[in-house]
Amino acid sequence: MGSNVEIAGKGSFSSLAIMTRLLRPGLIVLPLLLAPQARSQPSPPQAISASVVTVPGSATSDGFLSALKTDSTVVFTEPETSKPTYLVPVSPSPFGVPIMRIANDPGLPTTPVSGTWGSDARHVYSKQQPWNADETLISIENRDGGSPSPLILDGATYQPKAGPCGNYNLYDYRWHPSRAHAHEQINVNSSGSELMWFDVVSCTKTRSWSLPVAADYGIGSGEGNPSNDGRFVLLNGTTKIFVVDMDPQPPFNPYPNKRIGPPLDISSCGLSSCTIDWASASASGRYGVVSYQGDNERVFDIDPVTLALSPHAMPSGSYRCAGTAAAGFTYSLGHADLALNPYDNHEDVLVGQDECHLNGQTINGTLVSHVMMVRLRDAKITALTDPNNEAYAHHISTRSLDRPGWAYVDYFQEDGKRFSDEVIAVKLDGSRAVQRFACKHSVFTSPPLASECYRCESHAAPSMDGRRILFASNWAEHCGASCGSISDIKDYVIDARVSLP
Repeated sequence: MGSNVEIAGKGSFSSLAIMTRLLRPGLIVLPLLLAPQARSQPSPPQAISASVVTVPGSATSDGFLSALKTDSTVVFTEPETSKPTYLVPVSPSPFGVPIMRIANDPGLPTTPVSGTWGSDARHVYSKQQPWNADETLISIENRDGGSPSPLILDGATYQPKAGPCGNYNLYDYRWHPSRAHAHEQINVNSSGSELMWFDVVSCTKTRSWSLPVAADYGIGSGEGNPSNDGRFVLLNGTTKIFVVDMDPQPPFNPYPNKRIGPPLDISSCGLSSCTIDWASASASGRYGVVSYQGDNERVFDIDPVTLALSPHAMPSGSYRCAGTAAAGFTYSLGHADLALNPYDNHEDVLVGQDECHLNGQTINGTLVSHVMMVRLRDAKITALTDPNNEAYAHHISTRSLDRPGWAYVDYFQEDGKRFSDEVIAVKLDGSRAVQRFACKHSVFTSPPLASECYRCESHAAPSMDGRRILFASNWAEHCGASCGSISDIKDYVIDARVSLP
């Protein structure tokens, strides 16, 4: 959601050697990019007509297509698939799940909103929910010649609906996860001095907090999220972290009562690098999680009364490849996202790619795979996939808050391996159950590119109910006779619902 991009691309890739950290393009110039776009009010919402596409097949009990591929053992050959036309659904083999491109070609008008499509029109990141709480709106960026940006799309038709409010000092923002605040975004301004809630439909700031420490690049350095109920947020400066209770509940007085916890200096962490990569409140709001440079996560307890933070000591027998149990370190995970696990008494968990690089080895009785889950209470690890002939997992998202118990994963392209270049969902119960949706068709590595292309990475992000998934692609590989330009990056929606409105 805001214009944030990852300070560091994480993880390693067996056939490409270990991936190096990538600087976030556009980080320094972000305020300049947003400033001219923020001067005008958004176009008012307009009625948009759209044809109805009916997809043959029955639905599962949770509304998914019953024909979804769920066999995790099969290696599929990625088909040569031409780049989809704007707003025209296709159902590529071997998965047969509808895909639609929801951003138009560069230079064309963003009708009915006044503006022009850019060559980089996509959502922000896998850990940032593109859909608002009731899935009626989608926020994407419209860069590289595009305006306005961000651009709000209709959540059903995917057509442009509005640009940014002129009085909104947006910088790094998330949709509020509650339907009671479906039109509001949680935002930190560019100076890091103010946290706010802002209604993007009425163009009204609804809540505001002055921060005791300047937030370093927004909400958790661009990768944090509020707790699942939208109440708690963990923010960080360059060396300190602190908690804001944005929606105090009894016995505390409600907002505008301001509850901000004391900042805690965490610059002495015991590692060779104690630079904060990202920080976030856990899904329940019980814990704070900090990832230091190198994808080394550390868990902190949040005092429910004072909001003070303290390291959460882990059992001495729990496994980690960095830090100590007493300091709260866990197994290291890359591109990791936070969730509640309904199959384990709604425990707080972290799901990400194996960054201890022990794939295929057995640790404390667990066979390590490329997608691992860590329980925050005791650092217990669980493999969510089978490591046998598994392609390298890239990004993980648990933003499907209305579909708890699943994590969404996109994979590197490694032809001949399971899940190569795919977008899948994995179940958090440890059964290794999966749903397989589509291939991404995006080129982002060097080679074949001259340099790494961060914005070409797909960053698959599910809708709140998990039945739709947004991913970015330049559609420049396994693309048959109709490939996209490598520099033309667009958003695509995978739609696994039985009926497409």
